[in-house]
Amino acid sequence: MYPPSQILELSKQLLSVESAGVVVEVGCHQGWTTCFLLEALMEQGVHRDYVCIDTFTGFTPEDLEFEYKERGKPLGLYDDNFLISDPDWLKASLARFGYGNVSVHKADAKIFDYHKLGMIAFALVDLDLYNPVRVSLERIIPHMAPGGIVIVDDCDAMNDRWDGAHHAYCEFCKDHNIKQEIACGKLGIIRAPR
Repeated sequence: MYPPSQILELSKQLLSVESAGVVVEVGCHQGWTTCFLLEALMEQGVHRDYVCIDTFTGFTPEDLEFEYKERGKPLGLYDDNFLISDPDWLKASLARFGYGNVSVHKADAKIFDYHKLGMIAFALVDLDLYNPVRVSLERIIPHMAPGGIVIVDDCDAMNDRWDGAHHAYCEFCKDHNIKQEIACGKLGIIRAPR
């Protein structure tokens, strides 16, 4: 869940992108943020295809194992997170509200074929843990449109539960000589060159 300041920042960043391309939300869970951002686009008369990607089954076993074994998180910390989710529920909700420009993909973001989407204008990476965030950034960035924006949620080193996202974001930025930019205390921004 995003507080109002962060959801407003997400929509501001989304609407600031002028380049053509799709919107990708990686880690959409039940689609609350999806609907807000779709409404923001509609309100401003901006038409973009919108792609939702999620496992819809919670975290993968290998990503949990990495947090427990490599990052020292307490065993079982994430076992009950994001399990109540279903791609058919999300599709039905989106259809009920008339969003015809959305595709929903049940997939692991680490192995999803981003190339098939064409250019990506905006990506929200909300995957919480180190491994999926780090691998997804490596796979998404090559497909970013000039001037496109990627936002990584949970870039807050003080949040012991979700600090893996922050760790992955900072490491990615360092490895690729990208200036770190954190908005609203936890939204890590990466801006594609124009």
